[in-house]
Amino acid sequence: MITLTRGAFLLLVIGFLAITTAVLVKVFQPYDLIFKWKLIMSEGGEIFNLWALPPVDLYIKIYLFNITNAEAFLAGRERLKVEQVGPYVYKEIMTHKNVTFNKNNTMSSTPSHPLVWQEEMSGSRHEDDEVIMLNIAMLAISHLTANHPFLVRMALKTLLASTKSEPIVRTTVKEFMFGYPSALATLGNTFLPNWISFEKVGLIDRMYDFTTDYETFYTGVPDPALSGLYATYRGEKTLPQWEGQHCSNIEYASDGTKFKSFIQPNETVKFFRKSMCRPINLYRVGDEKTYGRLKGYNYVFEDNAFDNGVNNEANKCFCRKGDCQPVGLIDVTDCYYGFPISLSFPHFMNGDLGLQQNVTGMHPDPAKHSSVFVIQPESGLPLSLSVKVQINMHFKDLRNYQAVSKFSHLTAPMLWFEIMMPRLPDSLDSRFNFYLNILPMVNPLGFWSALLLGVSLLSYAICKATLHMSSYGRQSAKISEGNNARVNLLQKLKNSGDAAANQVYSPCEVNLIVDRSKQQPVIVRSFGDDSVFQQVHRNSGYALDMEPALSDAAESSDDGHNYDIPLSRNLKTSTTLLTDVCTECFHNSPLKADSGNECLPSTAVFDRLATSLVSSVFSSSPSSIQSSRSRESAASSNPTKDWVQYIHPDRSDAKIIQDH
Repeated sequence: MITLTRGAFLLLVIGFLAITTAVLVKVFQPYDLIFKWKLIMSEGGEIFNLWALPPVDLYIKIYLFNITNAEAFLAGRERLKVEQVGPYVYKEIMTHKNVTFNKNNTMSSTPSHPLVWQEEMSGSRHEDDEVIMLNIAMLAISHLTANHPFLVRMALKTLLASTKSEPIVRTTVKEFMFGYPSALATLGNTFLPNWISFEKVGLIDRMYDFTTDYETFYTGVPDPALSGLYATYRGEKTLPQWEGQHCSNIEYASDGTKFKSFIQPNETVKFFRKSMCRPINLYRVGDEKTYGRLKGYNYVFEDNAFDNGVNNEANKCFCRKGDCQPVGLIDVTDCYYGFPISLSFPHFMNGDLGLQQNVTGMHPDPAKHSSVFVIQPESGLPLSLSVKVQINMHFKDLRNYQAVSKFSHLTAPMLWFEIMMPRLPDSLDSRFNFYLNILPMVNPLGFWSALLLGVSLLSYAICKATLHMSSYGRQSAKISEGNNARVNLLQKLKNSGDAAANQVYSPCEVNLIVDRSKQQPVIVRSFGDDSVFQQVHRNSGYALDMEPALSDAAESSDDGHNYDIPLSRNLKTSTTLLTDVCTECFHNSPLKADSGNECLPSTAVFDRLATSLVSSVFSSSPSSIQSSRSRESAASSNPTKDWVQYIHPDRSDAKIIQDH
């Protein structure tokens, strides 16, 4: 009883704990807690190391616009004609150096993006390929001084003539991108130190110059979704060249290493890179796609990103000093040392038709020239990216300089580039597959497993306890009934004045009848010359079947216990005859009359005992009692007549042992 009760109680406790665990899993979502903890930037942490030195293959593909009709264009006979050459491919080693963790949950660093030439990816093209390109230094100085006083312009004309500078020059690909010695750049550095601080002009070189930059990013405390996003750029949350939050605010923008985590379907994300000179919003398009073993969504530039307020009034702030360029261009002069640089999509895609008509060789194609970011929304991890931007020189009125007058009000394309990451390396794909696809199963599996286990254990424990208590109750009731019957019978025996009317078995006789673990003998009388008693063995239930009172008492007894309950015979025979004989003397051996056994009485007493036992079979009715008495009288009158053995119908297999 105690063991079963403790077992059921233990199951109940475990069941309640399992259900409590399921509730806690549902409420607190342990995977979310673990994942948010992993997103936080900390020195030496996994995400921090990936952000500081991303182990990804990031490339920049550069396409140059080679001028094919320089003489005809400068002579005014033809429009400017260009052809696209490339790509010239470099690998970008993006790093965040000199990281310092600040007390306001930010970290400061200096960016570094060195480029490494990729000859195999560039195909048959080489860095020393010759191209005909714009003379950036000459055209920039001319544009900068076009509206200056006459004397300033005359001095510049003299300088240009003495250096034999031409607006279109032949150079190598590497020189054009990373700079070549220029007398104009040297003079500018000498006489105009506040304008430029370099002696050679290279477009990509200037675009990747981060020597004066310092940036601050959020660590993810207290909001893990913001980890790795910009807090400030050069100490400010806004860019000085633009007015208004829409155009200048770079806070919460991404530099492409990591985007905002837990992005909602209708939420836009912000991207900022120095070469673009502005933040730009991205929004989700299309259905979920699979890249490697991870799933993400396509994010593209917002519509009318370069419309300067024509279609989107908010973009009006991109009009530098109130001067709005044609749709499709954005003025980034302040980011390129005062050079008249404007950005657009490749081949003037989505731009004003006049931009394409003024230059021959433009073939915009959305399939080839659109930018797309594939972002995993829960982590903000970029699975793939392709950022495509074109760099142009946008000129105003240059008629004050005859040598460059043909460029007046012209937007001349120079190159377009694609910063691309085809896909994540296998190591990162496997790692984030575990974090994003396998580990999230902790929540549902933990919840349902704990819930089912708890319900099962509780149900089993309750059923087990209920059945056990029910069984124990029935046994207690039966034992109680048996005890009550014993008390009642003893009371009746004590108060009975008529010994023949209500008698009970003596203790010695009860042992003979109710000991169900042994084969009990039934003694029948036989009158022979040697007065031999015969012993008959039968099944342990024989005496109980013969006496209803004994059957009831047996049913109420507990397993493995004997209860000495006096049972009424309901016979008109004397118990004194029974008490004279101890049944233990003939349990296991045949008995013989007058054999010298000290426990046995005389033959006459055995005769009377046998008669009493046999007559108990018929004690349930008066007729049986009368029949028994008749047979007893007949036996007394006729001693030579044998008793007929009684065999119960269910005890047909009893054996009789006689000793003659």
